[in-house]
Amino acid sequence: MKRLILLLGIIVVVLAVANPNEAAFREHIREKQGIAGSLGIAVTDLLAGGKGGIRRDNYLVASRFYIGGDGILPRQDLAWGVGGMFFENSN
Repeated sequence: MKRLILLLGIIVVVLAVANPNEAAFREHIREKQGIAGSLGIAVTDLLAGGKGGIRRDNYLVASRFYIGGDGILPRQDLAWGVGGMFFENSN
């Protein structure tokens, strides 16, 4: 039982350390979508009024990335980030 708890604790620590941030998600979008992704990020940044177009909800071991939700753009969930990887929502 102690080994199981220790193993779960180690997994939680590894996931928390590898939890991606906004900059990592922006780079992921740029790599995956190229110039179109870069332009999309720039437009959402402009429409967000200086707050940054892409936002992040942090849940310690995972993050949810979204745009909008306050102002012109309606909220749209984009992806989950877990362990340094991104799992995009299929809208």
